[in-house]
Amino acid sequence: MQKTPLHSTPRSGTQSIERVVALLRELTVCRKGASSAQLAARTGIDRSTAHRMLQCLAAEDLLAYDADTRRYSFGRLAYDIGMAAAERLDLPQLCKPALARIADDTGDTVFLMVRSGDDAVCADRAIGSYPIKTFVVDVGTRRPLGVGGGSLAMLSALPDDVAELVLGHNAQRIATYEGMSVDRVRALRAKARKAGYVAMDVVAVPGARTVSVAILTAAGRPVAALSVTAIALRMTPAREKELAKILQREASELGKLLDQRVARGDRGD
Repeated sequence: MQKTPLHSTPRSGTQSIERVVALLRELTVCRKGASSAQLAARTGIDRSTAHRMLQCLAAEDLLAYDADTRRYSFGRLAYDIGMAAAERLDLPQLCKPALARIADDTGDTVFLMVRSGDDAVCADRAIGSYPIKTFVVDVGTRRPLGVGGGSLAMLSALPDDVAELVLGHNAQRIATYEGMSVDRVRALRAKARKAGYVAMDVVAVPGARTVSVAILTAAGRPVAALSVTAIALRMTPAREKELAKILQREASELGKLLDQRVARGDRGD
């Protein structure tokens, strides 16, 4: 159904706020930024009105403007707002019981990867009882989306056009990882979308494999991912499928908890 252009809405007061939110919402899927004309066309807002609003947002540091490309992108204030929202939601604390359950059920190491723009960050991990540990990443490790199981799971859950924008932005960084390239990430992503989960060798760690599943909001947006990592000898095809089922169950429940927390507007403490 086609949206009603916002400039034709016969309301005052909140109308300007609605227009600003519409511009910001569209910009969230434009990873390389967008011009005022593009954002106006996508939102149905009058071009001159959109231009004025975007200039104001840039003046307040919520957006940044690149004079060479004539594109707007999110600025420093948007980053600060995002960090404050992430602190309120406290994903690691929300996911900690699930990580402990998975580690107990599987005996292996469990990782929580959280999306941060075009990157994935290791936010937490839990250690299972199996004597051979696989600490493939440390808490705080940052990787471009597409490199690593949890990172790839989040990329695989993105719409194709958004995923391609992310890959374009991360291409040079992805190529710095041994054996990785944009083409390989595309192939792994296609395989993951077909299977419904990621199962792959751990990047730059010979003899280890990982199974990963994205945590999605009700709107289908990947905000984080759960991964179980173990030595390759433990990762038979049958066991990988069982691990995927465990991760999918936990990820589904976490997605519901996250949506509930956002709806309540509290931190759940």
